[in-house]
Amino acid sequence: MMTLELLDGRSVRRIDGVRSLVAADSSGMFGLMPGHAALVTVLEPGLLRYRCGMQGTPWTYAACVGGMLRGIDNHIRIVSRRFLSGDDPEELQNQLERLLDEEPTVRRSARTSQAQIEMAMLQRMQQLTEQAR
Repeated sequence: MMTLELLDGRSVRRIDGVRSLVAADSSGMFGLMPGHAALVTVLEPGLLRYRCGMQGTPWTYAACVGGMLRGIDNHIRIVSRRFLSGDDPEELQNQLERLLDEEPTVRRSARTSQAQIEMAMLQRMQQLTEQAR
């Protein structure tokens, strides 16, 4: 059996007893099972699924905005900026699409905030330099 760790900026989730995992990278869908050769890959945004228990046990789903997967010695670690989880893969896919649609706006907002902070720092440094004279 394998251990799966899902790490993002909000949490670390550890799942023991994983028997199989299915995810996707730029080459397409792939699966991991216990004893798989070491693997490092960049995941595409999308759903991943894993199964704990015997064949026929329902899949558990998660979605990520992309990230890095490293699997070695039956330990799979996936690092992403954001994970979503739920029981309904269709709803997860919809949530992921909404999140990805919002991402450019969030990035622009972060860049704008960073630029404003940098400008304020430069102005303050200039004021301090002028006061020192």
